[in-house]
Amino acid sequence: MRCGTHRWSVSGPFLTIEHEVRPIEGWLYRGALLLSLAFPVIAFTTGFFAGEVRVWILMVALGGLAVHHLTSRWKVLLNLETRSVWRRTGYREALGAKTEPLETFTAVALYQRDKGSTEGLFIAKVYVVALLGTSETVVLSHSDDREEAVELAQAVSKFLGLGLSVEGGQSRSVTARLEEAPLSGERLPDLPHGSGIQFRQDARGLTLELPPCGWRPAYAAQGAFAVLVAVGGPLFLLRQLRQTLGQQAASSQVMVIASSLFIACGAFFWWWVAREATSRWSINASSRGIEATRYGPWRARKVLRLPRSRIEDIDVRDARTHVSRGRGIVIEHDKGSELLGMDLSQEELEWAGTVLRRALATRTSPAAPSSHARS
Repeated sequence: MRCGTHRWSVSGPFLTIEHEVRPIEGWLYRGALLLSLAFPVIAFTTGFFAGEVRVWILMVALGGLAVHHLTSRWKVLLNLETRSVWRRTGYREALGAKTEPLETFTAVALYQRDKGSTEGLFIAKVYVVALLGTSETVVLSHSDDREEAVELAQAVSKFLGLGLSVEGGQSRSVTARLEEAPLSGERLPDLPHGSGIQFRQDARGLTLELPPCGWRPAYAAQGAFAVLVAVGGPLFLLRQLRQTLGQQAASSQVMVIASSLFIACGAFFWWWVAREATSRWSINASSRGIEATRYGPWRARKVLRLPRSRIEDIDVRDARTHVSRGRGIVIEHDKGSELLGMDLSQEELEWAGTVLRRALATRTSPAAPSSHARS
């Protein structure tokens, strides 16, 4: 099985992860190294290219590239017999490997190396699989394909019997990610002080009303930037055009078209930010599954229905949207994931994630409705 450019497999008490190198690549790197080493001899004995600085730089770069690929072959071996992890992952381990006891590691982690909100033009998001220890973190593999990284992380977690933490979420067993005590007749735990979450329990299950995050500093700054584009753009352009067109600048065709573009772009960006800042969630959870509705003054009502059989995990994780980064409740299912409650406090997110998992584990039965709200 693959994880990026690495192949991994499980054989008895061994789990092996190593860089996949085709035979032709190995021969090409050896040939490139041989050519770069032989070039000085050829140049000084024959006189060819002896004074060509660019050719010398090219040969040095070719030799360095060949050495890089030949001496930094990635290989990790997890050994349950000796309870150790053996790895050769870089230049320092090129001539010798490093071995560490497995007892020093407490969990398996899957996280993103890139912390930007978008992939970027040249640097894609990379999903890293690592062992978390008390003193250090050991990277096992990485891939730009999340499914490949998740598959390896789950395999390592099961192989070592350690919990798995996905993107900053709670470390839990892969086979018990949704296990939680069912909701019973007792009162739910108190909400964090000052929370705007509202909930009620009835025959349909548990219903949560998550408040909008509001105009927090990140959203307020982006909203102010949108207003600046819509208002400041036309004013700046008018000032520049007056220097060349005089009093006719305000009514010129260029001014009208450009101002319309500035106003349209600013208004669209402001609407996008306002929609995220004012949207709220209504979530109904029971043993049958989850129905989540997102709505707000700037957003059309959108309903998501997930049967219990499709839900794989509910966790609080690092998350990102088009306009912000933070933490939220992630519902993993067979076709992807959904992000709820972005930018609520950590205590509110943990409370909501726990009660949602408990609601899924609870068999619904007729009961007197109860509700709670705190502001």
